[in-house]
Amino acid sequence: MSEGMIGTRRITGLAGIGAAALFGVGSALWVLDQPSAGAPTRQVVSFYSSLSSRIVIGASLSLLAIPLLVLFARGVRAILREHEDVDLFATTAFGGALLFCAAGLGAETINMIAAQRAGEGRLTTGLARALFEISYALGYNAAGVGAGVLILAVAAVALRSRALLDRPVAIPMLIFGCLCLTPLSRYLMAVVVLLLVVCSARLLRACAPQAAASNLA
Repeated sequence: MSEGMIGTRRITGLAGIGAAALFGVGSALWVLDQPSAGAPTRQVVSFYSSLSSRIVIGASLSLLAIPLLVLFARGVRAILREHEDVDLFATTAFGGALLFCAAGLGAETINMIAAQRAGEGRLTTGLARALFEISYALGYNAAGVGAGVLILAVAAVALRSRALLDRPVAIPMLIFGCLCLTPLSRYLMAVVVLLLVVCSARLLRACAPQAAASNLA
């Protein structure tokens, strides 16, 4: 493996772990208190009003994770291209990651606006309901589509090689990717973040012996 690819894997791994850490900490500040879909409007308004500061801080951390996710996505594309004759699944994975980022950007920004309005005492019930429903759909359903496309593309390449995932894991990941495309994505986002950490750690672990061998040479 060339020094350039070792560097790509290292940067991709660090970007993935950094993004997962920022998103995980940011979401932990408020997600456990988030009302479920279809919750009464009074509960939604109370959620934004009582947790406005935590939601703004959490959303800000999640927004900081997005540039790292874009960097991770670019690295994944470069790594997958090494194992393909044509740039098919690599670009598909990159597109899925960008979809995930776009949905997250929309969800976190809208959530932040609602919390800021609530903190200022200017959040009406109608606005609260609209912002909550839109951010909820973007943060789970739309983000699930992006995550599903990314996971399916990575798993497809892993069936023929060990890029990012071991082959025995590829088939379960194909199933998981399909589930992310459904409304079940509401319950799978934590697993998606965990997969991001696992894949990133795998990249960093694989870099260590390669870098050592390169230094010895």
